[in-house]
Amino acid sequence: MADQAREVAEGAIGDARARSGSSDASGGGGPAAAVATDPRMGTSYVPGMLGRAGWRERGLTDPAAVLPIADRDRAGVPHTTKSEIVEEPFGMGRRWTAGGMAVGLFYQLYPEHEAWEPPGGRSPVGEIAGASQATLPDGRALVFVAEGDHRIVLETKGIDDSARSDLAFSVAAHLASS
Repeated sequence: MADQAREVAEGAIGDARARSGSSDASGGGGPAAAVATDPRMGTSYVPGMLGRAGWRERGLTDPAAVLPIADRDRAGVPHTTKSEIVEEPFGMGRRWTAGGMAVGLFYQLYPEHEAWEPPGGRSPVGEIAGASQATLPDGRALVFVAEGDHRIVLETKGIDDSARSDLAFSVAAHLASS
């Protein structure tokens, strides 16, 4: 729990540092100040770091809080695993990779994210209303969950079906409560 709080706090600190570093009103055109982060933590979120607005600019909860560290740990991705911030055709988010296992959580923020379809199509997830799932050719499994205006994709690789189901229920419960 402390690691999760530290990860979310680091993201907020990185965001604040980026804002203060990029608010140079002098017009000098110099680069924004680099965000100094603790290398033991996951990737710090910096607004626009993927070339356009991400979840923080839209007022959404950091994926690290939507997919809690304890849930990732129970699924087999150790709590010491650092995240990376990535964009996939299906969304923007965080991914935690340890050995042959990975867990990621992505927001579908842009029309192209929402329009993207897996090559093999989707099938319904019976236990979660409105959810669907797909498997990609590279072995990643995706679970698409929507609640109101929020659309999230849970990505797993090397995680068994039971653990993936537990993670999907956790994500769906978070969406329903927000």
